Parts: sequence; C-alpha cells; structure tokens
Amino acid sequence: MNEAMQLVRLELGDEAVILNSKAVKTTRFFGLFSKKSVEVIAAVDEDTPKPIVKTKNIVSPNSNSIQVLSVENNSTNQNLEQVQLLDSIRDMKNMMKSITKGKNRDASLPDFFHQLEDKLTRSDVGAEFAEESMESVYLRWLESKSLNVESMIGLIEHELLQSLEAISFEGDPYQKKFVCLVGPTGVGKTTTLAKLAANASLKHGKSIGFITTDTYRIAAIDQLKTYANILEAPIEVCYSAEDFKMAKANLSHLDVVFIDTAGRNFLNESFVNELKEILDFQEEMTTYLVLALTSKMFDMKKITDQFWSVGIHQFIFTKKDETTSSSAMFGLTKFYNKGAAFVTNGQNVPEDLIPFTKEMLVRSVIEEIQE
Repeated sequence: MNEAMQLVRLELGDEAVILNSKAVKTTRFFGLFSKKSVEVIAAVDEDTPKPIVKTKNIVSPNSNSIQVLSVENNSTNQNLEQVQLLDSIRDMKNMMKSITKGKNRDASLPDFFHQLEDKLTRSDVGAEFAEESMESVYLRWLESKSLNVESMIGLIEHELLQSLEAISFEGDPYQKKFVCLVGPTGVGKTTTLAKLAANASLKHGKSIGFITTDTYRIAAIDQLKTYANILEAPIEVCYSAEDFKMAKANLSHLDVVFIDTAGRNFLNESFVNELKEILDFQEEMTTYLVLALTSKMFDMKKITDQFWSVGIHQFIFTKKDETTSSSAMFGLTKFYNKGAAFVTNGQNVPEDLIPFTKEMLVRSVIEEIQE
C-alpha cells in the first residue's frame, strides 16, 4: 500500500484524494498460490476539464503487483462521489483480516500443508523459491493423493535437494598449495583454520605451515602461533605483499599452507582492496568465505558481496551450535550458486569441523520447518 501511495503522488501530486482501494489477487493452481496486488482509485481537480483514466501495473521489488487507476479532472466527480471513503477504509480492513486469517487458502488441503508452507516461506531459503517449491510439491501431491505429514515432508525434501543439483559441495580442501580463509571479524576464522590444518596433518598426513596477515590483533597472532607450536608447523607473519611473497618461498617445501586473514569491518570496501594487494589470489589457492550462522541473512549477503571479488570457492559456516536457524545456509547457497565445504559446531580442535553435503544442508532446513 505504501508503494501504491507513492505512485499516486508521483502521478497526480500531493493534492490527490484516495477514493477507493482494495486487494486484488491473481491466482494459480486453483487459488492455492496467489500474487498480492493493491488497486487504488485516486482523483485530483484540474483547471481544464480533460477526463483521463490511467491504469498502471507496477511490479514492485518484492514481486508484488500494484495497479494504480488515476482518474483526473473534476468532470468525473459525480460518478466518483458514489465511492465513499468509508468503503475504502472497510475494504482495507477486510483485506488485512483476510491476509491474517488466511481466507484465500485452498480449504481442500490439510492444515499441515499450509503450516509447512508458512514455515518455509518465513525461513531464509527465500520467499520466491519457497513458493515455487511448494507449487511443485502441490502438483506432486495431486498425483500421489497422499495426505500424511511424512509424505509431504518427503516431497519438500526431494524438491530442495533437486534444486541443488547443479551446485558443487565436493572437493578436496587440501588439493591446492594454499588454503585461505576470509571473512568479517568474530566469525571464528583462526579457530576454523586450525581445525583444517589439524585435519590435514593428523588425518591426511600432510606437511603443513601457516601464514597470517592478521597483524591488527596481537591476540590473533599469538593464537595461531599456539596452534602452530602444537602441530609443530612453521608460521610466517606478513605485513605487506612483499612479505607474503617471501613467506610463500620459505614454505614452498610444504604440502599445504594455511593463510589467516584479518577480520575487519566488512562495510569498508578498502579493506577488501587491501587484502587483494597483499595476497595473490591465483589458481594455486583455495579461498573459503567464513560466515557465522548467528549473523543476519541481510548482513551475510552484504559480506558475500563485499568479498566476492577475491574469488570465493565455497562457504564455511560457523557457530551452528549457537543457533536454531540453519536455513540461511540454503538461501546463500542457492543465491550465489556456491556450495558449503564445512560447518563448525563448537570450539574443539579439530573435532568440531563437519564436511558438508547437499543432503545435510537439506536435512537442516527440514528439521527447522518441522520444529
């Protein structure tokens, strides 16, 4: 409604009078899935009588359609006076009640279908994708005529898994010479790097080393040095691009070198540019973007956009044990077409590092909507 009012002001000016407004819905699949629209009738007086009726269909950023009917000129006032302002208020109240109570839903479907649809739509998988998925689930349900919760969950799980078919989760994290972790502050990059290094050394028998460019926090250097001492691995501290080149040469005899980067304000684009100046993001490096699941979905997208230019291979999601919401992993994976290599669920090194798969990702979404 706010967008419709803005369009009326743009079309007719601030003197426009709202005469009527109502909800309009375009439906698909027997009224089950519908797009919300708002129809507004407005009028304004002009000095020269020129009756004009204008209709505009506007697609808003949230994919809802807004139809604005603007009636200009006082020559049409006699007809428009039949439309009462009280009717407009009543229509808007009825629309809100209808949306709140779910009157537009298909009564032939069981309640659990709508409950699952609501939970999936409210999750971070993305409203548009959730709607498309439930449409497909509905069609499959029509074929099977199954009415129990378990079969519906199975259909949703199949739909989510199929949507990830083209996205790669596999890959050897230790295949390339260098493994680099980037991301904002506070997501657990240093601890995650230690888990990866410990796995490479203890489970895969790789000779390892460390490079840190996080020279902004003394504690970060000391923390990584502690891990390096425990794993009996060399470590290089780099303050510049020249230091990084020397560190690469000094550790060239090792199988895998793990690179820790500084976590700073992700809204500052200059930080990412500075990072690219120091590090040489070439084909010999695997770069993971580390994101904490305790963050907001909007912030995680902003972070990903900011670091995208360095060449992100896959995500690593941390702090899964600190939140009950995991659907953001699915939403980010789908939005950026990038798989997740690992998920961490604790601080223990190296135990709390889980290699991630499509099946595990989908299962986490299913568990969330079943709660």
